[in-house]
Amino acid sequence: MKVILIETVPKVGKKYDIIDVAPGYARNFLFARGLAEAITKSSAKRVAELQKRREVETKRQDDLLAKSFAGVKSAVITVKRPANEEGHLYAGVTAEDLAVELGTAIGATITVEHIVLEKAIKELGEHTVGAMLGDKKAEFKVIVEAEEAK
Repeated sequence: MKVILIETVPKVGKKYDIIDVAPGYARNFLFARGLAEAITKSSAKRVAELQKRREVETKRQDDLLAKSFAGVKSAVITVKRPANEEGHLYAGVTAEDLAVELGTAIGATITVEHIVLEKAIKELGEHTVGAMLGDKKAEFKVIVEAEEAK
């Protein structure tokens, strides 16, 4: 069954994509949650318009991100997390955490796909993390400090 995604669905497709899914998945999951709608003649025309709008919005975001990407090299992010006496964190600092913090620091929308982090940071100290936008690469510093006990 061909459907139009109204929202981005992880591991299925991006917003306004036309995808082919099983009828049961479409009825019971996508339609029920308002994530997709069935293709009709009128919706096919609307999808073309929405895809153009998405491309324009994506290009605008990429341009804004490219301008802000220059600030990544000079960015220093400080993260406070609870740790034990040996300097090991109870919960690691993940790429999602760093994406939010970096986005706040440089004033742009950074996603997890832009952060190059093989595994979560689980120790206190200074770490160098990579960021990637298309073919551009940059590195920024992350300082992990122990959170003070209350």
